[in-house]
Amino acid sequence: MKFVIVGKNVEVTDNLKSTVEEKIGKLERYFTPDTEAKVTLSVEKDRQKIEVTIPVKGSIIRSEQVSNDMYVSIDLVEEIIERQLKKYKNKIVDSKREGGNLKQEFL
Repeated sequence: MKFVIVGKNVEVTDNLKSTVEEKIGKLERYFTPDTEAKVTLSVEKDRQKIEVTIPVKGSIIRSEQVSNDMYVSIDLVEEIIERQLKKYKNKIVDSKREGGNLKQEFL
């Protein structure tokens, strides 16, 4: 999985970058190695915001979270992305109950 991490009004430090890659990287098993996750970190006054967009076959997994701490936002967005991926996977499994290749459809 590849990451494109951009900062708006915030410097993307090595610590922030490694935290994002660690948290979102946990979900790597759902994607092909060439999947590109776009992550935008931004700060507006006391609001720390993270937006994550991951394209999957036939859909886009997207989430954004705002909190007072960037690391809390990263944790929250990781939970939401994982929930969306499970929902997407179940949708594919349900539509392919009659037959077909699940791995091909998911990736």
